[in-house]
Amino acid sequence: MLQICIDLKLFQYGMIAAGILGVWCLFWSNHFYNMANHDLKRKDKPKGKWSAKVLEDSRINSVENSDAFIRVRLSEARQAGIHVGRLRQFVNVALCACVVLFSVAGYGVMQYRYEMYVLWRHGLLAGCIASGLLMLKFCLNLPDKEEQLVDGWRDYFENKVVRETKLVKGQARERAQPEAFPITEQERANIKKKKEKRVEKHSKSEDQVTQIEKGIREAAASDSRFAGVLTPEEEKLFREVIREYLN
Repeated sequence: MLQICIDLKLFQYGMIAAGILGVWCLFWSNHFYNMANHDLKRKDKPKGKWSAKVLEDSRINSVENSDAFIRVRLSEARQAGIHVGRLRQFVNVALCACVVLFSVAGYGVMQYRYEMYVLWRHGLLAGCIASGLLMLKFCLNLPDKEEQLVDGWRDYFENKVVRETKLVKGQARERAQPEAFPITEQERANIKKKKEKRVEKHSKSEDQVTQIEKGIREAAASDSRFAGVLTPEEEKLFREVIREYLN
């Protein structure tokens, strides 16, 4: 059986299939992280389903631990119908498959005394596929992209809590000072009435001060002894005293 597999090159085909599987899994994993990281810049209108679901869940449930919340959502993330974490595991499975297939093929070559070039052929193929997968994993740098994604969402939720706290404090301050921050139509109408009454009262006080001043001037004009008694500065002070008395 082992000899038949070597003659039909099934081990080589298995290594190639494992390499294709690893590249496919890396491609979809990288696509998910790139899409999710791009959605960090457009949280209002995310294109990815995962980002939209995270936003929806955060609106429904209060987020107390943002780091745990995001990592739980990442464990549930799917791409191409498969969990993203499982896609990354399949890459390691593909690497292990190359090693196992080469080991079994090498055992068969030595057992059935094949020529050494057969062993070298299997070894070269396994080494190229494994090296290619490892280099691709290193270049795509998926762990750093995941940390960047977690950090971005953590900052978003922490800033959201700060914004909500400031909003609550602002609303409390507005409720504590309704004249400075009117909210309802009734409050606005009451404030308007108070301002109108204040202006009317001020106008009446000015009219009373003017009438008193006019009476004093008429008395001073009828009797020359009181004419010119008050200087302009004294008249101004006199008006202030009367205004304070009326208020």
